[in-house]
Amino acid sequence: MSEVATELSPLALSILELLDEHPMHPYELASTMRERHHDEFIRLNFGSLYHTVDALERDGRIEPVEREKEGRRPERTIYHLTDSGRDLLLRVVGEILAQPRREYTHFAAGLMFMHHLSSAQAAEHLQHRAAALGAVAEKLTRIKDELLAGHKRLAIIELEHKIAMLEAEGNWVRHLEQEIRTGKLEWAVGIDSGHQGLRRKHGSSAN
Repeated sequence: MSEVATELSPLALSILELLDEHPMHPYELASTMRERHHDEFIRLNFGSLYHTVDALERDGRIEPVEREKEGRRPERTIYHLTDSGRDLLLRVVGEILAQPRREYTHFAAGLMFMHHLSSAQAAEHLQHRAAALGAVAEKLTRIKDELLAGHKRLAIIELEHKIAMLEAEGNWVRHLEQEIRTGKLEWAVGIDSGHQGLRRKHGSSAN
């Protein structure tokens, strides 16, 4: 994946995507993102939104086309997508679809270090995680079903993917919890977990 693609945030990508539809001011961008549930996938707040809009303007990806004034409200700048911005949008979306990206998740870190907990503690925490994943999946499924009544499936395909990932992780977590509770997963706390030997093996093979 190109350096530009890895540096372009999901928020920036969402801004470019919406401006590819028609010019908007930042407040309309934020409202549209929330209406379309983009905030389920990106961290959205007005501070980061305006900062990202400014950065995209400086890079020539978007540019102001007019300023709008309504009553006593502050003047709003309406932006549109430049040719450079649209080229970037298409290129980055293509790269994201084609190339897996290494992601560093908090859950992976938790799994790496869960041997510091007792087996009972780990199993209990995983039980809570599975329940939380199920609740989010149910919420997004309700949203998806409501949206399907008036939108094409393609317009909300990211919700379908999110639900599938949540359900798959939930199933895996429940299975892992049961393996811990039944003793199928051999458990040892701290340095006796086998991690030290794994590090030595990797270290010797790297030489």
